[in-house]
Amino acid sequence: MPSIRPSVFNQRVRADGGPFLIIEPCEEHEGFSIDVIFTDTPPAERTGDYPCERILNVSPDLLQIYPINVRADRPDYLKPRYGTLETIALGRRLDEPYPIPTTPEEVEGLLELLPDGFARDFRLGLGLLWEYRSICEALGAQGHVKLLVLHGGHEATFDPPMFVLGIRRFHEMRKEINRISNRYQRDARRDKQLHAYHELFHAADPALFPQQKKTLRADAIADATGGGRDRVVLSKRDRRATVGLLRSNLEALAESEPDALLSLKTEIEEVTLEQLILRFTEMLEKALPEAKWQSFLTQNPFILSLAFSVPALLVEEQAYAGGKRLSGRGGVVTDFILASASTGNLAIVEIKRPTTELLGAKPYRQDVYAASAELSGTIAQVLDQRVKLQRQLPMLKEDSGRGDIQDYGIRCIIVAGRTPDNGPQRRSFELVRSTMTGVTVITFDELLGRLQEIRAALGARIEPPALGSTPWNRS
Repeated sequence: MPSIRPSVFNQRVRADGGPFLIIEPCEEHEGFSIDVIFTDTPPAERTGDYPCERILNVSPDLLQIYPINVRADRPDYLKPRYGTLETIALGRRLDEPYPIPTTPEEVEGLLELLPDGFARDFRLGLGLLWEYRSICEALGAQGHVKLLVLHGGHEATFDPPMFVLGIRRFHEMRKEINRISNRYQRDARRDKQLHAYHELFHAADPALFPQQKKTLRADAIADATGGGRDRVVLSKRDRRATVGLLRSNLEALAESEPDALLSLKTEIEEVTLEQLILRFTEMLEKALPEAKWQSFLTQNPFILSLAFSVPALLVEEQAYAGGKRLSGRGGVVTDFILASASTGNLAIVEIKRPTTELLGAKPYRQDVYAASAELSGTIAQVLDQRVKLQRQLPMLKEDSGRGDIQDYGIRCIIVAGRTPDNGPQRRSFELVRSTMTGVTVITFDELLGRLQEIRAALGARIEPPALGSTPWNRS
């Protein structure tokens, strides 16, 4: 059954005149007080046990309200309506004590003395008006608050199981709730009007009644996020929408908020770089095939450019470097071709795996290791690719329309293996690669280390992930 406001539910006219109030002296509290009890049972039917529950206790100095659910068709009938919050207490009035009612009519007169925001119709089960139920529901949801005490002032004190709330703070909360409700009611009205327009006029004649774009209310995002100060967790769909909003407002942001936009750019770079480093680190810990690394580097060509001493651009992946015979066979394909961003000079990049052995398993002489067969073969492979690319470059430039790429001494770059762990192997590896002319060998962990250095330069605060074989965590 759909939820309806209690006031609507209780406007039904009952033939028996109910619900009813029973007024009895109370023996629980010190001093004189009376209990006011709610029941739906007519006087003539009150035999034995019948459903009833106290909703008020009145003494000259204190008025205690026990809000209950009054829907007889619900399982929580006559139970507290705000979870664990059972009682709302109002201290003595400033002008005079609370009058002690003796009849239901006097109870209704007493309820008229309640502060604004309180339900004054006992048929609603008392408590706060429907509009302000969130105040009591927030207290009841904590599971520790059983008593809410309202008194003069601006206090907000939590002393389990009691919460003390100043009446001035209570009224300020009510006013803010009113503002929130009005704001979203206007938004809902505008959305309903837009929906009706599209389903009626636009559906009937799209040419005469074109589709209208939805516009956000001014300050809607600021209101929802506390002016951007609040940390808001966005859903995947909201994140995509946020990126779209930012893109569509870049020019306006650059004009009105240039400093904030520049700061945001820096933060985005830091976060993006951090995610890239974490992913790189995770991949290094797995035995992935070359194809996975080629795909990763294709998506992030920025990493490849770190092998250059100058900024570089990705020209082509899985590029044809020449070498076909008349039969059409024998073509050479290299993993990546890059070019210097400033001069256009080309470089061939060959990707192996992090598990590629760079040195022989046994020392050639004591503490001296030679290059492994796999590394030697890769060096010969990229040198062969360079020769073929140099021969075919004029034709390739013409066919591809890339007059900006040049052969000023094509470089060969090999990304393979990981830096050896012990001192003699590291020394031998450095000696081997330092003697190469035109061929640069860089390990996967060295690429990761360069990413870490860039992040540090950007001012990222997250510590580098632990990785036993990376340059910053070696013995």
